Amino acid sequence: MLLQVLQILADGQRYTSSQLIRSLGITLVELEQTIKTLIDYGIKFHPAAPYHYQLSEKIELLDRQRILMALSPAIRGKLGHLEILSEIDSTNRYLLEQDYSGQVIAGLAEYQTAGRGRRGRVWVSPYGSGLCLSVKYRYEGLNYALGGLTIAVAVSVGQILREIGASGIQLKWPNDVLWQGKKLAGILLENRTLANQIGDVVMGIGINVNMPYVETRLITQPWTDLQTALGTTFSRNQLAALLIEQCMTACYQYFNYGLNPFIPAWQTFDMVYGKSITLTIPANKGEDKPQSITGIACGIDETGALLVQVGNRKQRYLYGEVSIRR
Repeated sequence: MLLQVLQILADGQRYTSSQLIRSLGITLVELEQTIKTLIDYGIKFHPAAPYHYQLSEKIELLDRQRILMALSPAIRGKLGHLEILSEIDSTNRYLLEQDYSGQVIAGLAEYQTAGRGRRGRVWVSPYGSGLCLSVKYRYEGLNYALGGLTIAVAVSVGQILREIGASGIQLKWPNDVLWQGKKLAGILLENRTLANQIGDVVMGIGINVNMPYVETRLITQPWTDLQTALGTTFSRNQLAALLIEQCMTACYQYFNYGLNPFIPAWQTFDMVYGKSITLTIPANKGEDKPQSITGIACGIDETGALLVQVGNRKQRYLYGEVSIRR
């Protein structure tokens, strides 16, 4: 019902409750409950007379056909299924449970009730304000460390954003995409082993496109959105197509050639290279507290591990949280 109401209101015009009820075949109580839910999800309405509804600004809803037609014929032919969801707890979780006989599948949601970032953090994205995209790929006999795929996808996202005009994009190991030091996007990779070296990997990408100033109290770090970075609006459907195209291309390239083709591009985005950093490694079971390593960031190796100069030794780390020392 949320999507049907928004499909009518998306043009920014004012509608009466009678018009909406008649168009949708619902009761006034159902309409009012849907409007309340949309407000809770971050949709803003113009102050209006009683029983009149108008969005504060137009909204571009995701359109499956528009996205498919914007893909290249080669990628469109390899994509087995594309699904647009009005709301879901997590697109990553949803795709992991779907089975399309090993085909590549992609899912987008207008709203996630339980979007996830690294280390269990919440990914906040009010309804229709960003992109919540997941792409699922089935692999067999993987020859490269799966963790390096996060780096490859982060590089691909950074390249897309730079190409559409967002200068100043930076990547913070392993999966944060920033603009002028503020979080713009994130990547979360999850996988499931099936049998005999066959497995599914889901690449989740969350991008702030046009974030309203609501619910963002839940965000615990400086953030920004694409509209701010570009200084203008950008089509969510066009961005979705670009990301699916680049993500699938990166996936095929990584599984064939590993991370080496992506390292030169990573170096142009790396925001911590040569800086004094602290790497915080979460405590393992039985340990009292997290481990902190201080040193100079020296880039990444061919597996995607972070290289840190600690004293006279250069050490590699596979996971952890990086912060720049001031």
